[in-house]
Amino acid sequence: MSQEASFHPAKLGKTVFRIFLVGAALIVAVVLIWQGITASGAPDSTVPHTSPGVATLDIGVLVFREGLECILVLSAITASMMGANTSYRRPIALGAGIGFLATVMTWFIAVGIVSDLTQNIPALDVQAATGLLAIIVLLTVMNWFFHKVYWTGWISMHNRKKRDLLTSANDPKTSMARVLWGLVLLGFASFYREGFEVE
Repeated sequence: MSQEASFHPAKLGKTVFRIFLVGAALIVAVVLIWQGITASGAPDSTVPHTSPGVATLDIGVLVFREGLECILVLSAITASMMGANTSYRRPIALGAGIGFLATVMTWFIAVGIVSDLTQNIPALDVQAATGLLAIIVLLTVMNWFFHKVYWTGWISMHNRKKRDLLTSANDPKTSMARVLWGLVLLGFASFYREGFEVE
């Protein structure tokens, strides 16, 4: 049998796709390591004299990292939903979808408020107010990390709520609508928290 007869376009497509995935993973790893070294892991796209390309890259990496955190939380919640509990993944996905839409709406609202404020209030006052808000958010996030509340508390709280909802689903006194809405809110909170943090 000749080599031409054993050639399959599907195998070539899979190989090209794998090479693409490995290349993309390497690019992401290099960018994250580069930002970790040059910006101590927290690049600031608002620094004066930052080129639009660098600011876009910084914002893209921030959104990517927050997206990975969201995927981690949603994966931790849905990982044990197997067998009879598989159907409960859909309300969580619905909640995450609503969280995505709420994140987009919040972004438009925030941009609208900031643009209105800059017309009536000097830009330095707006920067000072947003800087104070950023400090509060930063202190809260640092508190979560130092007390290990985020990775242990935040994810375990979501898992505990999920377990409570799934346990109550087997209780005849509990309405199924309550369980489903609880799962929707769980998915919403998982997504919207990360989306709001990006804004």
